[in-house]
Order: sequence, then structure tokens, then C-alpha cells
Amino acid sequence: MRRVLELLETRDLVQVAELARAFSVSEVTVRSDLSTLARQGLVARVRGGVRALGQGQSEVGFDLRLRLEVERKRAIARAAAALVGEGEAVALDASTTAYYLALELRGKRELVVVTNGLLVATALADAPGVTVLVTGGTLRLSAMSLVGDLATDVLRTTRINKGFLGARGLSLERGLMDLNPDEVRIKQEMADACELVYGIFDGTKWHRSALLAFVGTDELAGIVTDSSAPADEVEAWRAAGVEVIAVDPGPREPLAIRPRDLRRAVRNHGD
Repeated sequence: MRRVLELLETRDLVQVAELARAFSVSEVTVRSDLSTLARQGLVARVRGGVRALGQGQSEVGFDLRLRLEVERKRAIARAAAALVGEGEAVALDASTTAYYLALELRGKRELVVVTNGLLVATALADAPGVTVLVTGGTLRLSAMSLVGDLATDVLRTTRINKGFLGARGLSLERGLMDLNPDEVRIKQEMADACELVYGIFDGTKWHRSALLAFVGTDELAGIVTDSSAPADEVEAWRAAGVEVIAVDPGPREPLAIRPRDLRRAVRNHGD
């Protein structure tokens, strides 16, 4: 089931027959697993397989997305952290790549981080040189993020040096895009509050589009991505005046800090 979710990060459709061949199991077994994913709201069933969720539908949960393209996201995070100077104020959204960036920022000094991501804030909570400002708002459990008017009110009165925002998709015509209207709104507010805005996302996002744009091409200072990004599209963005940093994933190394399952804690507290 995890492999299906990984495939749907880069493809719109996965078929039962190909999964049965790949895993040497029966199509009945595959259909059962796909039905489980569909009941969890992670995929949509179609004749002969499953497809990626479309516009306006549920998103893959944060904890699952955190385990996809890990080495690429960590390489992107290291490159993005190099853009952050000590003593600066930076904004991080609630994306999984921003979570890995937060881990890379733990050693910075006199840094202020503004975020609507609860796991991002948790990753920095005990970093001695970092002050964390968490926006208020309504909790979106699937993304472990805070959204709504309280979150945007904080950002409207804050001036931030640099913002680092994940995206579901991108295009030269529309800029960076995402699916959920509440997340898009807070990303827009973050971008407006920042002097410089950087997109941070792995190469799988270059092949995708999404319903809503949150920052235009002409508003981007740069994009930090990995070397799997399509070379022709990277050059097109550079020609449009956007700096694109494409990094190679580094060697597989253990994380110094493991992701904390706040959603489990929330459920346990309610029991």
C-alpha cells in the first residue's frame, strides 16, 4: 500500500494487473489492499486500479507523505538551510519538506521561525538558538497545520526575511500551486509577509498541477529542488528569472530526531 502511494506521487493511475505482477500476488489481494486505501481516503478507485486524488479531495496524511522521497527532501532541506543566515526571521509552511528544513535549522543562532506547522514547530522546540512563533488558527489534522483567520492575522503584522514553501505542483503561467483552499490562503499570507520567497519541493512535483495558485512566478526568488527535476523545465524557470537550485540526494543517513506522532497523542488524549 505504501508503494501505491509512492507511485501516485508521480503518476495519475496505478493498475491492479501491474501491481499483481510486481509483487507476485493475486489480483484479489491487490484489490483488497486498494480498497483499504480508498476507505482511508488516500486514493480513488477506478475500473482496473486506483488514481491519484483529484482537486478538492482529501490529501495523503502528513505522516505518510513524510516517508516519501525522504533522501530527496533531506537534500533539499540542506540546500535551503544554506540560504538562511543567523539572526534572520524565516517562515516555514506545514509541508513535509519544511519539516526536514526545520531539522536542518536547529543549529542556527538568533533565528526566528514563523510557522503554521505543528510538527515543524515541534522539531525546533528545544533548539537553543531558535525562537519559534506558531500562528494560531484551526487545526487541520491531516496536515498537522493551523489555518484560518487567526493564522493570517499574525502574518499580516509580521515582517519576515525569507519564506520557504512547499507545493503540490507548479507552472510558469500560474506559479506554485496547492490543493486545499485553507492551506493556499495561509501560504499566500506567508509569501506576502516575506521579503524573499523560495519554493521547496522534490522532482515529483514538477509533473503535477493543482487547483489553486498561491505565489506567482514573478514573486519567487528561487526554487530549491532535487536533480530529478526535468532539465528543460528547470531552464525555462531560470530563463524567467527564478533561481533554481537542483541538488543530488546525499547518502542515506539516520535522522538525529525522529518525527513525533502528534496525531496519535491527540487521539490518546481524547480516549
